[in-house]
Amino acid sequence: MKERTKASLDLLYSISRELTAQLDLRELLQRILQLTLEAVGAPAGSILVLDERGEVTEGAVAYGGKVHDHTAEQLRDTYEQGLAGWVVENREAVLIDDTLNDSRWLQKPDQQEEETRSAISVPLVARDRVVGVLTLGRRKPDHFTPDDLALATSIADQAGIAVNNAHLYAVSRRQFQAMKALSETARAITSSLEVGEVLQRVTEQTMKSLDVEAASLALVQDESDELVFRVASGRAADKVVGTHIEKDQGIAGWVLQNEEPLFVKDVQSDPRFYPDIDKRLGFETRVMACVPVQVQNETIGVLEAINPSTGTLSAEHVDLLTGIARLAGTAIFHAQLFEQTQAARQRYASLFEDSIDTILITDLEGQITDANRRAESFLGYTHEQLIGKNIFSLHEAARERLPDDLHELETVEAVSYDSQAMNQSSRHLPVEVHVKRIRIGAVSFLQWILRDISERLELAELRTDLTSMIFHDLRSPIGNIISSLDVLQATLPESDETIESVLSIAMRSSRRASRLVESLLDLDRLETNRAVLNLSQASIGALIAEAVEEVHPTAEAKGQLLRMELPPRLPTLGIDVDMIRRVLINLLENAIKYARSGDQITVKATAEDDNVVVSVADSGPGIPADDLDKIFNKFTRVTGDDRPKGLGLGLAFCRLAVEAHGGRIWVESEEGEGSRFFFTLPNS
Repeated sequence: MKERTKASLDLLYSISRELTAQLDLRELLQRILQLTLEAVGAPAGSILVLDERGEVTEGAVAYGGKVHDHTAEQLRDTYEQGLAGWVVENREAVLIDDTLNDSRWLQKPDQQEEETRSAISVPLVARDRVVGVLTLGRRKPDHFTPDDLALATSIADQAGIAVNNAHLYAVSRRQFQAMKALSETARAITSSLEVGEVLQRVTEQTMKSLDVEAASLALVQDESDELVFRVASGRAADKVVGTHIEKDQGIAGWVLQNEEPLFVKDVQSDPRFYPDIDKRLGFETRVMACVPVQVQNETIGVLEAINPSTGTLSAEHVDLLTGIARLAGTAIFHAQLFEQTQAARQRYASLFEDSIDTILITDLEGQITDANRRAESFLGYTHEQLIGKNIFSLHEAARERLPDDLHELETVEAVSYDSQAMNQSSRHLPVEVHVKRIRIGAVSFLQWILRDISERLELAELRTDLTSMIFHDLRSPIGNIISSLDVLQATLPESDETIESVLSIAMRSSRRASRLVESLLDLDRLETNRAVLNLSQASIGALIAEAVEEVHPTAEAKGQLLRMELPPRLPTLGIDVDMIRRVLINLLENAIKYARSGDQITVKATAEDDNVVVSVADSGPGIPADDLDKIFNKFTRVTGDDRPKGLGLGLAFCRLAVEAHGGRIWVESEEGEGSRFFFTLPNS
């Protein structure tokens, strides 16, 4: 008995020393199994390794006098349904005298009489966790003894620590390999910014890292809302590219919809599998891992790894594929962003170079960094000569429009002003300047547009000269017409009403033409500050009454009612009577023009503080909000097919005339609600 005990201890010591020196898990399993079989005299047995989740990750089987490698997938049924599973669950060693009489033993349908009848199964425990199961068997029943069970248990205790160490070593090596694979993948797919090349490298690295038969990457196509396989590597790759599937179709569609990885051990029996693609390609998908490709928390596609060479994929492989997909998402995003940026740069460069305006780019200190071709021809400098110049050496800055520090210029709105540009020959060129802060990449610049306005100014001057000439030439004949009509009216008998009516119309029209000419001549003088006001004390109420009397026949002909609301006493004002009379008549004629038949036009005047406020209100179509700030500008008209036409000069004259008197003019209006024009005159 003592000799047997000593032999067992020597055996355990020898096994312990041999096992602790071995770190290769597969070789370690084979050695444990071999030594144990020899120790207890068993011809057959198996050893399984479990991970932290209790799943079989490695194993070995001995029979026929040899130890054979088996995949975890091949041993999984034996573990889940047989004696090994019971041992792990109960953490208890078991000796079975006859497997035919024990339900814990997995009975196979074709089991023969010569197969295992006597068995031992013991857990391998390390750090209070079952890391594996060791099972031994013989064909004869009642073969193993309690001593055999004790010896197997002792060996298992030694083996548990060794297996755990080898398992941790294997895990660390796999993690290192995974990190190395991810590093290589990152280096490969980020070395290009061309989208197609990035996608191709993703599938190539997937094949290399996971050792699979094929890999493919599908992206969501926005236009059709489908998944389109953009790239593939491995078998049938050329046939896969361009294949379309619905977003909710197949395993890829499921991953896209659920936004989580999926590992399918038996694809053909999975109800989510879409077999039509395999049929079209002449390909058989057996095992697949599919993971989502995401960009900024949005799933844009899926990455597939198909048919590993080992026959299966572990959870670590799926994690590795997920890591590759994350890298792919980032790389795709950067490549797409680069392409968009390049396209935008090309568009900007085209607009910049082909612009008909002079465009200069400066830093925030005003030093020129770039200039387009038009700048060279307009300013007479070469591109090299322009670079480095200060923008203010090329044009007169409107300091009242620009901030003291150009860094304060905003990116929202451009600052605009008229100026004079100086070309290389020191010739002054009229320009309209627009300056705005822009960003090129991460750097801020200033964009200066110098628009040549020489032709515009020449046309404006020509129009002014022509207008002035016409109005000066009209002034004399219109005056003669009015004088002749006065003489004619005085000499004709009063009894002929028809002649009097015709003469009255001719007199009103002549006076209106005369007012128009005078207003236009005054408009020119007021704009250039050459107007001389003939001031005299006058009653604003009397002027309003005269103006209403002048336009009354026109309003009556259109069926409109003119109404005056004047207080009993209004102060006399120091004004140019003729000019203010024309202001009142212009506003009344404007109201008559836009009001409808049957509408009422009301003129009011009130004394407020140091001013007299006059208003002319109508119930016409009103003025659009966009036009309210523009209607007092010269040659500006309210647009609309159903609106009366005009030159847009009357209100411009009114503004300048009122402002020349130290007053102000404005309008309040809503479309469909009529308009009310106001102006003030100082009471002093």
